[in-house]
Amino acid sequence: MIVNIYNKDTLEIIGRPVISSLEDFGKDPNLFFPDFNKENHIISEIEYQNPILERGKLREMTKEELYAVGRYTLADNEMIENDKIITVNLSEFEYIEDNQIKYRKEEKIEKLKEELYQLRLEREKKPFEFEIKGTKYLQYNRTIDQSNITKVLFALVLKFVLGLAKQIAAGKKLNLAQVMTDFMSMEYENWKFYTEDNSEKYVNVSVQKFIEMSEIMRKHTTASMVTETTLSHSLLTKSVEELKKFKAEEEYNKLFENEIKQS
Repeated sequence: MIVNIYNKDTLEIIGRPVISSLEDFGKDPNLFFPDFNKENHIISEIEYQNPILERGKLREMTKEELYAVGRYTLADNEMIENDKIITVNLSEFEYIEDNQIKYRKEEKIEKLKEELYQLRLEREKKPFEFEIKGTKYLQYNRTIDQSNITKVLFALVLKFVLGLAKQIAAGKKLNLAQVMTDFMSMEYENWKFYTEDNSEKYVNVSVQKFIEMSEIMRKHTTASMVTETTLSHSLLTKSVEELKKFKAEEEYNKLFENEIKQS
């Protein structure tokens, strides 16, 4: 067997002699290691990485002892408490600095702002129910949908105006109330709606209904933007504990519905 011989002053290994047994070594240590001196040397079967001599016995240094002499660096989730190194379960954005748990508040706020922004985008695109002649359909509120409605209304207005111009040129007297009624009832053929199962339905839609759809889209878009802005600004005044408890989706949906009701 092999034993490790340590220098008591430096705690460095100065030899690793092969011995027959610890008992034989104890009887005649110089037989195995000629320079052995009981006053200056101590043996161990264990090779310690960071040995310390305590009450005449060798042992491994604790993390606390190593830290005290600058030979151990605390992990990101470790700190000193009552002279002991403890492991802390850090939540997201928490960190330890100067042996205190701190919070990256600005990073948390930025993350929540991004969540609110994404919720706004999702909400603006979310379809809403719209009724045509007693049947409910789903209408999306994407930028392309808003653009298409604008184009359709422009085309219908142009067509109607050209028709009026012909009537005026022919000397026909026009009743303004009737003109408005005729215009609002004018229809665009085969506007694409969706159903609950996401199938497509093509329906004739009047100018009046397009205007109603546009108004709903405007309200939803405005409410969505107001909700995001209001909540994003409110984050700046919240405490760390309030930020930890803040649930972006829940708060967004609640305020959005309130904005829709008020509008």
